[in-house]
Amino acid sequence: MRGKTRLSVRSDFSGAAAIPVHVCVLCRFCVSGIQGRKSMEMSSKRTITDIGLKQALLLADLTEPAVPDHAIRLLLKEVLQGLANQGWPQAQVQTGPRIVSAEENYGLLGYDPSEITLGSAHTRWVDEGALLRTQTTSQIPSALQRAAKLRQPGQSILLAAPGITFRRDSRDRWHCAEPHQMDIWVLGDPDLSTHENLLCLVGDILNSAVPDMPWIYSDSPHHYTEGGIEVNLLNDGVPVEVLECGRIAKSLLERLKIDPLRHGGLALGMGLDRLTMLRKGIPDIRLLRDQNERVQAQMHDLNPWSAVSRLPSITRDISLAVTPGLSEEVLTERMLQAAGDCSDWIEEMQIKGRWAFTELPSQAIDRLGLLPGQENVLLRVVLRDCSRSITTAEANALYSNIQVALHEGAPGAGYRMDLPNV
Repeated sequence: MRGKTRLSVRSDFSGAAAIPVHVCVLCRFCVSGIQGRKSMEMSSKRTITDIGLKQALLLADLTEPAVPDHAIRLLLKEVLQGLANQGWPQAQVQTGPRIVSAEENYGLLGYDPSEITLGSAHTRWVDEGALLRTQTTSQIPSALQRAAKLRQPGQSILLAAPGITFRRDSRDRWHCAEPHQMDIWVLGDPDLSTHENLLCLVGDILNSAVPDMPWIYSDSPHHYTEGGIEVNLLNDGVPVEVLECGRIAKSLLERLKIDPLRHGGLALGMGLDRLTMLRKGIPDIRLLRDQNERVQAQMHDLNPWSAVSRLPSITRDISLAVTPGLSEEVLTERMLQAAGDCSDWIEEMQIKGRWAFTELPSQAIDRLGLLPGQENVLLRVVLRDCSRSITTAEANALYSNIQVALHEGAPGAGYRMDLPNV
């Protein structure tokens, strides 16, 4: 986790106070925060299956025009229009493919090849050199180069790159594996690159997206910015990360063959899903795609959310024998794959505990089918469908499928939910 070296509270541009900051792995710039960490899962790039790739390419991008437009697109349009109203340049919207090269997604932005973000823990690789983009920033380097060639002294150019991105992520009401994000970069003269201008950009964006919600920020270094900060909105006093930003780094400009003596600017990335949820008061990120008619009827405006009957949840703990060190993201992805068409039922997954082979009594080892060198992981999986009640039989069948798919111990062993455990 990143160290927080400065913390300020902002509702407009005044006041300061100290408050704990929630660290998150969803937003576009967040991948920068895990730089330097190593992972045993990096030893090989695990490529996405053909079925998984097809599903990713067919999944609707809610930032794209539709009839009617989704609330996510309505919000991003309000943000861009609000910036123009405040005197920022009219946005030049950038679009690009979902499959990008590692050079576009990582290399040009200054990532070290050894970083965990390049490993299979967070990236859905298509092959050795291509991946489903993890950040809309993959569209920025080439756009910056074009803008620098056209920009005249004294002129500023605002680049906006919205779109769907693809991660291997944790699962709770704020996280999903296909978040929508938008990069906003402003290229101008070098004197544009100031902390004051950066805070002004943040304030103008949040005033359009979530009017009157207070926000805080803290230092957060990135590969391609200087003076980077993380911004959290205070939702009933609880900080929720919504964007990260900084001044465009001179090292990035030099890498892109852009003269830092003639050009400078601001770089910002925001989580559109979360901003839409906070704007409307939506309690669960899954509702943004839910096909229930009562839910869908509320996804084409930015009016406050009207609660749809919240059905009861079902919670079960699953005890598994697995390879040591599997991350929460990897376990979540395997769980969602095992759930198949029922994956939308999974509201949350938590790792409640890990125990090495040597820490367990022989009776537990035998029951689990734990093999030497493996570890026991206890997962808490919460099920809740947004539209209807899940029957006990349906829940038992799904939990059983998850247990069988994730179990790596002795064949047929483990705390099986489809068999009596006596």
